[in-house]
Order: sequence, then structure tokens, then C-alpha cells
Amino acid sequence: MDTKKIKNNIGKIIAYTYHQKESPCVIYLHGLQSSRQSEKGKRLELFCEQNGYSFLSVDYTGHGNSEGEIIDFRIKQCLDDVLCVLKEEKIKQPLYLIGSSLGGWIAFLLAEHFKTQVKGILTCAAGVDFLPMIWNHLLTDELREMLKNGGTLGPSEETYGHCFTYPMFTEAEPYLLLNRKIQYDGPVILVHGDKDTIVPYQNSFKIKEALESNKVCVQIIKGEGHILSSFPLEKTLKLMIEWESI
Repeated sequence: MDTKKIKNNIGKIIAYTYHQKESPCVIYLHGLQSSRQSEKGKRLELFCEQNGYSFLSVDYTGHGNSEGEIIDFRIKQCLDDVLCVLKEEKIKQPLYLIGSSLGGWIAFLLAEHFKTQVKGILTCAAGVDFLPMIWNHLLTDELREMLKNGGTLGPSEETYGHCFTYPMFTEAEPYLLLNRKIQYDGPVILVHGDKDTIVPYQNSFKIKEALESNKVCVQIIKGEGHILSSFPLEKTLKLMIEWESI
């Protein structure tokens, strides 16, 4: 997986992969504490190579080969990192966004920036607005108070290795999507496992209802968890691209 580098808007070096080929361009958006070199990222890069599609994937600040610390994770910075790379590469081709967990949230934020250029979105266990879900439903009053007082939660087994601070939650508020209409009207496929213990599958139905688009499919995979390892990601993406080209 070739690595390119660029300095982002806060002076950190961001690592990314970009192979320019024919239209369209597939953008893989990885999850929290993952990277563009995850299994899904490698599979999609190979799929694009075999099918002659352009491919782009970015390690957000504090992830993969990019500079920064995971404790400094902010949804805004993840979005800004991808926007910075898109601006640098001047990609004008039709875009297909593939978002895994956190990447699903970023995918819909990107779609609102590039409404006409984004031709389709495919998500796996989309973690749209997962931060307020954690704050409101998983944290105790004692933990919330500890975070407000400058404490840090995790990384631990209980947090699935993640690390949370109070600014992560408060600074995400302007980027929440499920409290309004998501301004994207293209085709969307939301895939979720019914055994997902990290992001409940009901979240994909909430996204469906929030979307302006009426071309939305929710696919629940029986017996699958958050990783969705058996889901035919490449075949589904190819079907979406071919359907849109008819």
C-alpha cells in the first residue's frame, strides 16, 4: 500500500493512499483506532486495482501512519484531514464513499460537502453520532463528572481499547447528524450485524430516517458483529457502481 504524505490544517503530517485511474474514485473511510491498512482497506484497494477504479484512503490524525495521538481524536479533525487530501489531489471524478464505523459518520459529513460529486455511499456498522450515544447511555454520572473535570476514560477492555475525553464529546456537537435531516439524496446502502455490541444495528435505521434520500437500503446480517467479516463488500460496491452507471 503506497503512502503519500501531506501537512494538514493543524500542521500534522497525514499519511494517505491515492491511486489515480479511471472514473469513479472509491474512498475508504476507516474506523476509530483503525487505519487505511485495515483488512477492509486492503481488500478495497485490491478491488479498485483489479477493476480500474481510482482509490483513496486517509489515516486520520492520530491513526495509522499519521502524526498525532489517539487521545486528541476529534470528529472535525478527521473530516478536515480527508478534505485536505481531496483538495490537494484535486479529485474531480464521481465519488463512492465506503465508511466503516466512525468512517460512516465521516462519509455522510463528506456527502454534504460534495452532494453532486458523491454518487453513492456504502457503510458497515455506521457509527453516526456514536459519541452522544456513549455519553448518554453508556457512561454513569460519576464517569461523566470525571471527564468534565479533565479526566480520561480508557483505554481499557471496557472501552474496547478506546480513549475518551470531555472535549471529544463537546466538540462533536456541531457535527451531529441524527438530530436533523442529512442533506444527501443519492443511493445509500447501510449494512449492520444484528450482534453488533459496539454500535447497535438500530442506528442504521435512524440514519435511514434522517436521510433526505429515498434510495436507502438497510441490510441486517444475521449473526454478525461489528467487524462484518463475512459481508461481500466488494460485490456490493460493484453492484452500486454498475447500477448508477445504467
